[in-house]
Amino acid sequence: MGNPRTRSRLHPGYAIAAAATIAVALTPIAAAGPASAATDAADATPVHIVLTPAEHADTAQSFTWQTGSKVEDGQVHLRKAGTKKWSVVDARVNEELVSSGVATRTHSVTVDGLKPGTRYEYYVGDAAKASDTYTFTTAGKAGDPFSFIYFGDAQNDIGAKWSPVVAQAFDRFPDAVGTVNAGDLVDVGSDNGLWNEWFGAMNGYSQTRNVIAAPGNHEYKEGDFLKTWKSNFEFPGNGPVAASPSTKGMTDGEKQTVAYQQQMQIALAETAYYTDYQGVRFISLNASRSEAVPLMTPKNLPECHVACPNPTELWLDMQRKWLDSVLRNNPNKWAIAVFHQPVFSASEGRDEADLRAAWLPIFERDDIDLVLMGHDHNYVRGYVDADATGTAGMTTGPVYAISVSGPKYYEPAPADDNTWTQNGATQVVHAAHTSTFQGIHVSEDQIHYESVVAAKWDDKSDTNVPVGGTLDSFTITKYDDGEKYVTEAGMPIPKPKSTAEVSNGRVADEAPAEEPADVPLGHELVGTLTAPTVAKPGPTTVNPTTGAVYVADGTSTGKGRVEAVDPKTGEVVDSFEAGAPIKDLAYDPAFNGVLVVYQDGRIASFIVAPGNFGAPYIPPIETGMKVVSMQYDSLTGQVFLGLADGTVVWLDQDFKPVGQANVGAGLSAIRIDDGSGTLYVTYDNATDGEPGLRLFDTRDGMRKLAEYRLDAGAAFLDVDMKAGVAYVGHAPVTGDAGNGGLSVVDLLGGKVTRFDKPEYGTSIGGVGVDSGKGIVYLASADRSPSALIAVGRQQAPRIDRSPVARIAIAGETATFDASGHGMPAATVTWEMRKRAPGNDKWTPIRGAASDVLEVAASKSVDGTQYRAVYSNTIDGKVYETRSASATLRVVGKK
Repeated sequence: MGNPRTRSRLHPGYAIAAAATIAVALTPIAAAGPASAATDAADATPVHIVLTPAEHADTAQSFTWQTGSKVEDGQVHLRKAGTKKWSVVDARVNEELVSSGVATRTHSVTVDGLKPGTRYEYYVGDAAKASDTYTFTTAGKAGDPFSFIYFGDAQNDIGAKWSPVVAQAFDRFPDAVGTVNAGDLVDVGSDNGLWNEWFGAMNGYSQTRNVIAAPGNHEYKEGDFLKTWKSNFEFPGNGPVAASPSTKGMTDGEKQTVAYQQQMQIALAETAYYTDYQGVRFISLNASRSEAVPLMTPKNLPECHVACPNPTELWLDMQRKWLDSVLRNNPNKWAIAVFHQPVFSASEGRDEADLRAAWLPIFERDDIDLVLMGHDHNYVRGYVDADATGTAGMTTGPVYAISVSGPKYYEPAPADDNTWTQNGATQVVHAAHTSTFQGIHVSEDQIHYESVVAAKWDDKSDTNVPVGGTLDSFTITKYDDGEKYVTEAGMPIPKPKSTAEVSNGRVADEAPAEEPADVPLGHELVGTLTAPTVAKPGPTTVNPTTGAVYVADGTSTGKGRVEAVDPKTGEVVDSFEAGAPIKDLAYDPAFNGVLVVYQDGRIASFIVAPGNFGAPYIPPIETGMKVVSMQYDSLTGQVFLGLADGTVVWLDQDFKPVGQANVGAGLSAIRIDDGSGTLYVTYDNATDGEPGLRLFDTRDGMRKLAEYRLDAGAAFLDVDMKAGVAYVGHAPVTGDAGNGGLSVVDLLGGKVTRFDKPEYGTSIGGVGVDSGKGIVYLASADRSPSALIAVGRQQAPRIDRSPVARIAIAGETATFDASGHGMPAATVTWEMRKRAPGNDKWTPIRGAASDVLEVAASKSVDGTQYRAVYSNTIDGKVYETRSASATLRVVGKK
């Protein structure tokens, strides 16, 4: 997994003085033609030479090249074009890597102190061998026009089929200053032979123009975990930074969170980064999750079994917070993001729901300009429906694009039913079985985007645009007053409404959103939902991304009807029939669907994405066992089956049994924590005080971790893994008239709290937890007092959405909006801070008591920051949580 590589940061002036200490001065020696690879460990010929941008591309430049592993020194010689004197800068030697039997290493250096908009000459190597002399030009000032090329996945047949695409792209856009690559540059990240092909295709371009790239899932293949990636490219080290708090007094889960985040800082280095180039902030993100788990997991991970962090959620969240900060404090006019897996998928059967939930709100709220993605091996470009205008062919807000430049294709999802249409987004242009490249031209007020058909490697292309023709074209126009329009080719562009004279300090540093305070564990009744129409409300589960509650019919007859309930409206929004009576139901984010156990012991799974709701993901499978509950561990790929006789059987990815253990008779339900591997098991105990809940470590021989004695009928289970709370619903027990309701098990404190009054239900048929909102839903089999009962965990307010910086015309109204939630429900107020030297005082705004704040724009409020404050009261104590701040800039009216 490695450590962050220490960068060489030498000013050329210093390097000139230092050059005298070098024993043998380098002189440029012409290479005998481009070397595709080191021939042996002693080969000093520089190959794979690549320029990558530094954080400030106007005053710094990064260089990397490869040699045989025995070459342990190297320098870059640099001079302003047309001058005679060379600056010499030592490069850092990177770790040895072995591929195809040849041991190699790379050499990297970043040179600071360059002049903006200036042409330089350079060559690299050591005393034995040096490269040809190449040239590059540093970035100029913001607003100077430039172009770049965007490539989707190259990946396969690079030498034969991607190389001509690269040549076409640079022939079409000869002035491009570099390329932006959306991952899967090669098929196997550790294969140096494939990198030879990639650098061969880029030969003549990577040495003279910058390469920006985000890693794809194939860069992780065969256990490489980005070692080769980080060796090949020298990207800025300005990515997410972990805190280093004292872990004294922390829970095991909190200690593990700290350890994960510190390792993730190392793992994300040079994959999540940004560079500023002539008024554009280019941002790379690392969108791979499951492939990255070994990379993000520290060697000495603290032990944790309950309330443990989910590493993939932490991975996305750490980047989310960093992304928000990088966009909010962007001094440039434009912002462009690149990453691999898309927020809206283009191909059939794909959906990155967790990534979309984490990052899409940031893109929309901070109004990024372009989001460039890959992975789906199709071309799609579109927008979120909320960014539509009343004019056809004109939108505002971010533009989302997916492309493929290589020859590998996937089947597209139906144009009228896909993750775009299912999640409030629209595809403007799409093309399957079509390779493209994109030329993107940036000027002071506009970004012009053109997608060109590069190849059709089979006969299935669904576009009539010929090779070399323009598949897609649009223009983003953004004026200095903040007005932005995305217009299709041929559409007129609206004129600006203001003088566009924005005062200095247009973007001020913003205060980040606060995290909610910890509160003592407590619960209260929230309300009821009457909408479910199933004959007998039974097995229940919750989609944590959408908040939808899925309720199955618990009768022993019928066709296994499952209904989706929107808790915001209380209405049934969709339904499907699983085909037979259902015993257990559990949401699984791995495929955005539900796992189903039938009462006859069969198992199946169904997709719950809108538009595809109820489609079988895995058709019913005969198990030959009396299965009563099922779970999927996404980190190990194993399926766990709970049997009525108390046996737990686990299956591999081919559904073949690989192990079993007896965990006790009377098993009624199981749930698993993917992050820790802890298995929770409930037992339908006949009398009070018997074991009703046990915890087992599936990654340590099914070792029993804990046991809780509960009231009778502990039949139904769900667990808030983040909070460390298990919720057990009690089914009726013969002879126990007072049975029913809910047991809340505090897994950290070891305490059980019983809620058995009639308002909590007398005959529970299912339990589902929304851990994000801290709400547990109880399905009441006899509909008393209602079909669904909602119980909330007390929480200090949490910020769901922070306000966004605005530029408003004097005399008009600027609108800021925010949202938050808590339990009990939170109220909102607003406060403001005048931007003045040394002023850190926030002042409450009278009468501001809703999620929306309207401010009359005038010069007197120019530069003022605003933020929302959400508060609630728990056990007599007031809790407050503040949103991130947003700055108002005011411009004159035209």
